[in-house]
Amino acid sequence: MSAEATPSRPALGLPPRRTAAPAAEAPLARMLPGHRPETSKKAEPKEAETANMTVGIPAALRNRARAAYRATSYAEGDNTWSHFVAKAIEAETARREAEHNDGEMYPSWGENLPGGRRLKDS
Repeated sequence: MSAEATPSRPALGLPPRRTAAPAAEAPLARMLPGHRPETSKKAEPKEAETANMTVGIPAALRNRARAAYRATSYAEGDNTWSHFVAKAIEAETARREAEHNDGEMYPSWGENLPGGRRLKDS
């Protein structure tokens, strides 16, 4: 090892400083400012927009549905619990459209539904 000093460091046994930035393929180079690889963030197209939904159902029904999902999700091709619930709602919606609307879809309803119990007609 040479004991010669470089202009930027005295001879303390330290390696000389690098003058160039690390190559792009260096493991930590992506963390340096201005050295991040330029990647275009493409918005992945979704099949359909999703929306969260909160409903209250009896705990026994929920537990029964969860047990059915766990036991059959692989055989039925359910990706997630949400997928299972969406398929169940789709099946009941299609049944009601067939029975009450000649199989035609009802127009989309984006407004909030009234909350609480229905009042009985007197």
